[in-house]
Amino acid sequence: MGEQRDMNQIAVIDLATRETKIRPVPEKLRERFLGGRGINMAFLYSLVEPKIDPLGSENPLIFGAGALTGTGEVTAARLNISAKSPETGILGDGSMGGFFGPELRKAGFDHLVLLNKSDKPIYLLIQDGKIEFRDASHLEDLDIHQTLGTLRQELNDRDVQIVCIGPAGRKLVAFACVCGGYGGNAVGRTGMGAVMGSKNLWAVVVRGKRSIPCADTERLLRAVKKHYKQVTGTKGFHATSIYGTLIRLNNSRLLGLEGGKNFQVNVRDTDGLDIDDFLNQYEIGKKACFGCPIHCKHVWRIKTGDLAGLTGIGLEFNAAGALHFMAECEDWETIMAFYDRCNRYGLDVASASAYIAILMELYDRKIISKKDTGGIEYNWGSRDAILGFLDQTAKREHIGDLMARGLLKAAETIGHDMMKYVVHSKGLTIEARDLRAHKGQLLGEVVSSRGGDHLRGRFTMEDFHLPPKVTEAIMGRPVPPDPRSYEGKAWPTVWTERLCAVVDSVGICKFASKWMSPGLLGFEEMAESFEAVTAIPKTGQEIMSDGERIYTLEKLFNVREGISRKDDKVPDRYHEPLKYGPYQGESIDEREFQGMLNEYYDLSGLDEEGKPLAETLKRLELDKEDELRSMASV
Repeated sequence: MGEQRDMNQIAVIDLATRETKIRPVPEKLRERFLGGRGINMAFLYSLVEPKIDPLGSENPLIFGAGALTGTGEVTAARLNISAKSPETGILGDGSMGGFFGPELRKAGFDHLVLLNKSDKPIYLLIQDGKIEFRDASHLEDLDIHQTLGTLRQELNDRDVQIVCIGPAGRKLVAFACVCGGYGGNAVGRTGMGAVMGSKNLWAVVVRGKRSIPCADTERLLRAVKKHYKQVTGTKGFHATSIYGTLIRLNNSRLLGLEGGKNFQVNVRDTDGLDIDDFLNQYEIGKKACFGCPIHCKHVWRIKTGDLAGLTGIGLEFNAAGALHFMAECEDWETIMAFYDRCNRYGLDVASASAYIAILMELYDRKIISKKDTGGIEYNWGSRDAILGFLDQTAKREHIGDLMARGLLKAAETIGHDMMKYVVHSKGLTIEARDLRAHKGQLLGEVVSSRGGDHLRGRFTMEDFHLPPKVTEAIMGRPVPPDPRSYEGKAWPTVWTERLCAVVDSVGICKFASKWMSPGLLGFEEMAESFEAVTAIPKTGQEIMSDGERIYTLEKLFNVREGISRKDDKVPDRYHEPLKYGPYQGESIDEREFQGMLNEYYDLSGLDEEGKPLAETLKRLELDKEDELRSMASV
């Protein structure tokens, strides 16, 4: 790694004083936290004081490219952005693909630590190790797409890579995104766009023409060749490359797991939207992130009707599933218009679609009225309500202004026991697929370090009903194949948490990992490539322990913010039985769930309240805060 000493750097940028400090990533920090999400967490824990205002200047915003990002490893394009969340008040973090992460590394930086607040709107221009502060006042009235085009034209370079916020981020909407392209590439959940807006930082532009250091190029090339065959040789690869995440529309309907009418009914009285209809009528191409053979992003166009000409990139289950199941929308074109508008405003499609469904139920129950909504009727499936909510939220008007504060704060104002109608964990909504019959997956969402989240520790392989001998071969312990069983589901949740922590820290996509399917990349493969790039020896077991260290530090962050066992709870609605389908009658038995939670705490090295034990911290080398703060100093 010594071939370019000005690469693999951390830039600590004070937005108030416009001073920049640049230093290498400490080797001990790399050894213990890998990169990306892991190193971000070390900085976040060290820099954030308990109970600070997430939109205050003291909340840092941290960018981190994965340790393998941009190296040529299969799908290694990821970047994490982290801060304390304005949406939930706890850990905030998200991962994005695209091309920004690799370009940031080619410009010389693995991590950006952004401190304090600029006194006026700015954007950062980072080129081959140099950082400039530039005026951004001319971006004030622009949406995401317009911002991207304006900056590329201004810099006369269409190859610059940009992340930016839109109107929602500038208005400090609690679920605003940081967006990295014209569709789909965004850090969506937990409101990192609002934190960026609170700092008067409206965009970061990067351009790099350098090589990313690699300790053993030949070894890396051998590993990549092997991993490429491994990923592209699976059935899951072919399904994902055709359907993307939208395949889960059909799967969820087939299994009777639709979160219909905001999880009131699990099988809806409709034929439903079909993914093949979308592909045949609207898809015109595919896009991929840097270094990815999967190309899961749909390029689509509406060809007729009042939305004719509308074109977009992406369209994920988080948007389509939530609007179709939870909000009863039976119209592909409304869903595409919703997705496009979210991408232009810079709004998280997962929170926005869930909030719409929640408001539709509240309207149906007469808890809110047209007086609250600015005259919009929140009838199930209404295009006017769906698109009107986005407009009101981005402009901070009517009910949109209330929901822009985040779910928990909105509930305080609305009252009427609103949260009993919300399927969430720690203030972050759970996606549209009903999990009452999948006990392991539900546990992963409930204990997630950033709130309701399928990308942090949900045992996706539970869907496959794998024989115990197969799960034992994959994760070291046999797991009962019946998703309805509580027995043995704590371990795969713990294993998946560690897997996802490593995946995000080395910078590969979860669609290429065992999170998605048992034949894909796991700890051994990631350790192999990590050692080739960094010259830091790792076994599969050692890098799995690194994942445990990262996740435990996230738990420590949340404990410091007041999170405990009381917050690792099942949504109220999940105690009601499923009404139809193959899992009819399934609900969550609280005694059984608490037993599963006890086992999870025990396997995670936590006490009965969910706090890491002293011996756990010592084993993971997290017991000396001064040492951690020294490694992650600014």
